[in-house]
Amino acid sequence: MRSVDLERALLALPEAARAVVLLHDLEGLTHPEIAELLEIPVGTSKRRLFDARRELRRRLSGALGGSP
Repeated sequence: MRSVDLERALLALPEAARAVVLLHDLEGLTHPEIAELLEIPVGTSKRRLFDARRELRRRLSGALGGSP
């Protein structure tokens, strides 16, 4: 995977989803910490991360020539 593919896939996410991915996967924050920071319920943080990862997998498999 090329870093440019990952960057494009991340930028294609809705801003709210992208924020949760970056805070959780890059910064290492927990869902309670993200929820407090973004003023959202913990369940919303978890759901946004789940949905965002699913979308990233879909976009990246297409970028790599797999089935979208």
